[in-house]
Amino acid sequence: MLLTQFRSIQHILSLSLIAFTLTGCKVAVNVVGDGAGLVTSDIVGVECGNIDDKCSVLFNKFGSVELTATSQPGATFVGWEGDCEGSESTCELTLGIPREVTAIFEANDSPALDCATQGAKANCLTPKQTPEYYVAQSVTYFDTLASDVSVLVQPNYSLMVVRWEWPPWLLLTGLGNANLILTDVALKLFPTVIAEIDCRAFDTQPYGRCHMVFDYSGELCPIYEEFTFNDQGEITFIEAWTDLPGWTPTTEDDYWAEGEHVKRLATRVPGLGNANGLVDFDATWMEEAAKQDADVGELMKRGRRPYGTYMEEIVTHAVETAEGCNPGH
Repeated sequence: MLLTQFRSIQHILSLSLIAFTLTGCKVAVNVVGDGAGLVTSDIVGVECGNIDDKCSVLFNKFGSVELTATSQPGATFVGWEGDCEGSESTCELTLGIPREVTAIFEANDSPALDCATQGAKANCLTPKQTPEYYVAQSVTYFDTLASDVSVLVQPNYSLMVVRWEWPPWLLLTGLGNANLILTDVALKLFPTVIAEIDCRAFDTQPYGRCHMVFDYSGELCPIYEEFTFNDQGEITFIEAWTDLPGWTPTTEDDYWAEGEHVKRLATRVPGLGNANGLVDFDATWMEEAAKQDADVGELMKRGRRPYGTYMEEIVTHAVETAEGCNPGH
């Protein structure tokens, strides 16, 4: 009897060892915060950051693995959460069960603008058109989405115009003027009316800013949206938020997002400060900015593979997509 029990236990342990050998022990790493950083392991495997994405690794061994968090220029490592704790840059994990850790990086104060390079940012530009022009172009953008407006109505998009929609929406949702025009025409198939709109012009980027409400067959969708322009008056960057508390960058005291607390992406993307405002996702200055700014890194990663990442977002965030303009409901 005892021999039988012993053999059963031995059999279970053997199967467990085989299963571990075949499947390994999963270590999942998350990199969060507005600063750029990288987490690596002393055993080849983990290399997780704002650009690299080897963030979930199976280790086929017992013992331990040491993770190291390294901040990029312009950022500071704050600390760990999950199975790692504290603010030391290294963390040792004992393997044997699945592990999950989060590394937090914060951005340092922004350096002074360098407007003499090809990677100049949008705040290097000054308005070349009238305030009325920027307002009209901003309003026209929303007209392209309204089903009661002709498909021939289009704003002046730049060749590589970018549309970035913050969560709960899907981040990079448009890239290039042809893509935006085709998408906007397709969206006209859904009954959409502009219920309210208030657009203003500003003498610093983004030059056009709008609070508006779409009416989707009775469902109201409040949006706050900003428009960055180049010297030719073309829209180069469109940035949108759900205009609801907890999501919008505006406040009662700062209705047009003019304060320093606003962390918009448009003024952090290199290339938007050139006269033509064209974004180059393969440029050296883009890669350098991506190392220092997590959001720019995310934009660069998606810009290099826009359709693939967009479809992945639709699949992985199906619930948020379905909720649309009323997140959490």
